[in-house]
Amino acid sequence: MGMSGMNQVLASLLSMVICASVGAGAQKPEDGPRKLTVHPARPLAGAKELLLLPKPEEMTDADAFPLYEKAIKSLPKELDWDKIKGWRQIPVSQLPQEEVGSVLRQFDAVVPLLEQAGTCKRCDWPVFAEDESPVSLSACRSLVFLLAVKARSELSRHDGASCGRTLRTGLALARHLNEGPTVIHLLVGVAVGAIVCAEIEQYVQQPGAPSLEAAIRTLPKPLFDEKHSDLYGMDAEGRARAQLLVERANRHVIALQYIETLRLYATKTGKWPQTLDELKTSLPNDPVAGKPFAYKRLSDTQVMLEGPMAPGGSAKDQITYELTLAK
Repeated sequence: MGMSGMNQVLASLLSMVICASVGAGAQKPEDGPRKLTVHPARPLAGAKELLLLPKPEEMTDADAFPLYEKAIKSLPKELDWDKIKGWRQIPVSQLPQEEVGSVLRQFDAVVPLLEQAGTCKRCDWPVFAEDESPVSLSACRSLVFLLAVKARSELSRHDGASCGRTLRTGLALARHLNEGPTVIHLLVGVAVGAIVCAEIEQYVQQPGAPSLEAAIRTLPKPLFDEKHSDLYGMDAEGRARAQLLVERANRHVIALQYIETLRLYATKTGKWPQTLDELKTSLPNDPVAGKPFAYKRLSDTQVMLEGPMAPGGSAKDQITYELTLAK
């Protein structure tokens, strides 16, 4: 791919990552802080723990690519993807359950393939030009939109365990893409991860959702690693933009760990801590600042969580959350 073509792809993926991270009740980063109203967690009934990636003993030596290929080929031919994506823009409590259920039933053959693929240790993506590939990487976004709606449907039924498994399947797809051979695989993986992280933001805002603190804490840090993909052959500007997108995705995961750790503390005490030291648990540093995210307690029920703009970035590369504890 020529330099101008690569830059066009990067511009398209940049837009895709920004749009992917915006869900119901969320704002574009440049619109100000993300405002989340979080609810106390409840114990997880009927299960020991929630995980956002499979345990090592659950992994197989199989190649995930044939499963993703089959899943994509099994997608129903005539689907209203605009409507499916639109369901991410409305509150979980307002999902049209019968219509959503009818659409999800059309994917009964697809979801088991994705779940099986998620337990594979490797994914041997073939290297082709995008217009020659047996699997269009853009179709992977369709798969994650399906998983996002499935997760929201499970949330609306207060089924935290099923929702956690669906989010895990989405993150496994993101990880497999991240380990692909090209920058395009990497950045599509980042976009897929952004969609899953946006759904985690919805998760923590649902009454009684079990805690994901342990699940997020055990995720690899960084979750996305550019060393797996070929960034060479790009100009310096293109590499810098790709690296910013990867950094933004990794900071998002770390911010979610802070949010879930804070939510678990508030579940036990009924209020936010005065400082992060009161959490009495280690939290990863913001990779941009090299220290913990800035935390400011405004009241018993409201706090701010902030991280500075990344060098060379813009307002959308800041981390700013306003968290309100629901009574």
